[in-house]
Amino acid sequence: MSRARQPPLVTGISPNEGISWTKVTIRGENLGTGPTDLIGLTICGHNCLLTAEWMSASKIVCRVGQAKNDKGDIIVTTKSGGRGTSTVSFKLLKPEKIGILDQSAVWVDEMNYYDMRTDRNKGIPPLSLRPANPLGIEIDKGRFPQKDLETLFPGMSADFTSENFSAAWYLIENHSTASFDQLKMAVVNLKKQP
Repeated sequence: MSRARQPPLVTGISPNEGISWTKVTIRGENLGTGPTDLIGLTICGHNCLLTAEWMSASKIVCRVGQAKNDKGDIIVTTKSGGRGTSTVSFKLLKPEKIGILDQSAVWVDEMNYYDMRTDRNKGIPPLSLRPANPLGIEIDKGRFPQKDLETLFPGMSADFTSENFSAAWYLIENHSTASFDQLKMAVVNLKKQP
């Protein structure tokens, strides 16, 4: 007479809270006899089977999906033991919305930003795709010593990708001999850029 396997029992999850797509390690008993025995895995009601990596009968690693519930059980289902139970739960945290001036410990996608002048979203290319000469007119460097410009614009920069960018410094450093017509052409070139 064959003895049926016990249903899976989840006794631990690490970490026990996080945002969607957090990688978690699930510990327990009877979590399957192999990768093909694992037929179901839900965390907070979300199916996480596609990201599950069966490690052993006592360990599974996966990523938490975009769950419907803020807190919920971890349910493992196997062919050999059926639907299991959980003695622990996972708390899904909602990520905070941050603005462009807020400090953040995570990478913020800079491909889109809100342009307050036009009251709409705009896309900006990554730094590597931005033109070296954003005005599109001839650059004439070296007329003014760098030390004088640093004294004239303390704490500022002529680098247009810097948060301390000074348009005046940039123009003096790169286009000090430009005519008024050339500067008008530069404005047209700037308006063409995304």
